[in-house]
Amino acid sequence: MKFKLALLVGKIIYFFGKFIGKSSNLPGDIALKICPDLLGRFQIQGKIIAVTGSNGKTTTANMVAHVLSRCGHTVTNNAKGSNMTGGVATTLLNAANFSGVVPQEYVVLEVDERFSRIIFKSFSPHYMLVTNLFRDQLTRNGNVDVIIDKLHEAIKPEVKLILNANDPISSRLAPDNPRVYYMLEENEASSKECLNITHDAKVCPVCYHRLSYDYYHYNHIGGYHCDACGFATPEAKYTAHIDDLKAGSFSIDGFPVKTQYNSLFNILNITACVAACCEAGIGEEEAAKAVSTFQVSRERYDEFKVGDRKAVMILSKNQNPVSFDQSISRVLEMEGEKTVVIYVNNINHTGHRDTTWLYDIAFERLKDQVDNIVCTGPRAYDLAVRLNMADFDMSKVKVQPFRSRLKSVIQETKGTIYVLTELYDAKGILEVISR
Repeated sequence: MKFKLALLVGKIIYFFGKFIGKSSNLPGDIALKICPDLLGRFQIQGKIIAVTGSNGKTTTANMVAHVLSRCGHTVTNNAKGSNMTGGVATTLLNAANFSGVVPQEYVVLEVDERFSRIIFKSFSPHYMLVTNLFRDQLTRNGNVDVIIDKLHEAIKPEVKLILNANDPISSRLAPDNPRVYYMLEENEASSKECLNITHDAKVCPVCYHRLSYDYYHYNHIGGYHCDACGFATPEAKYTAHIDDLKAGSFSIDGFPVKTQYNSLFNILNITACVAACCEAGIGEEEAAKAVSTFQVSRERYDEFKVGDRKAVMILSKNQNPVSFDQSISRVLEMEGEKTVVIYVNNINHTGHRDTTWLYDIAFERLKDQVDNIVCTGPRAYDLAVRLNMADFDMSKVKVQPFRSRLKSVIQETKGTIYVLTELYDAKGILEVISR
């Protein structure tokens, strides 16, 4: 009876919540209060693919859903990235009929790493794709070892893992579970030295000897081996080879793929998507064709005009240095004069004022590569201090904490405007600078 009531109430809240922007988590949260074991009561008829990891899980999960749908299958997924318990519950109750049956052929769930053990307490995915594991929101998550322990609680013995061979951390998850690996080969954009400050895998996880790298794609993602015990990059079933990075042209096991967002990070995520879809029953050539039609959400990457100037918005995950490192890489790939606008807020869900994570971002890579940096947001001066400590020419650094006064500061700069911010502040910044 509680389950039926929770379904009915959840569906009603979802219907009306769409009109006020409260349809992602609220319906599931309330349904779970009515029926705490709601998640275990759904009758899911299709294959469940879970996508988790520190970075890239929203886009990768949406990519997986896109490919499956493009290949003619019925799919439900939490497309907006509501990846905690309430968001997953909302996704399932919206997909289910009034008997609690979820009839779609595939259920693709983006899942927060820390909440995975709670979400999968009463049911389990058939496949779990892990994009990577980095230090991420340390005030909330703790270090990477904490996340690994929580994931191990979530991964039941029958779950097939789809893991990143280029990541020495996540590649070792649940060693007794069935698994396949995907990877990106060394290419022209790879480096022999780590270009970033954040590097969470300097030590061999097996024998604790110093880990050697044959190449880096970014941070600790690359090709690696241990001279002491033989631990090394595992053999991958799905391998990406870059043909023309600038054109976004590459292949996965010989099948051509095109992408507009041509970063190593995104290419690895595309390869992960193809691997997951193939393991779930899609042909590799078919998956490669379908993923080439996927476009990164404009909520996460967008190009627009500010007067007669080009502007680019690149979203970064708050309190996640690797995410910001990826945004910096994107800026450096672009040609011409550049002004970078960086918005740093307090942590929205807690109001936490920690800014130590700014010192894990390789801002030094922007030195002498951009014309101006505009620091804005409640933590604008903290960012300016970080740039000063990195020996930036402070005459090129402008500080304006108030978003409403940002436009006049930007008008004093030149070149393409690159806005680096996180999801919850992006809309407000766009409204100000494009007004």
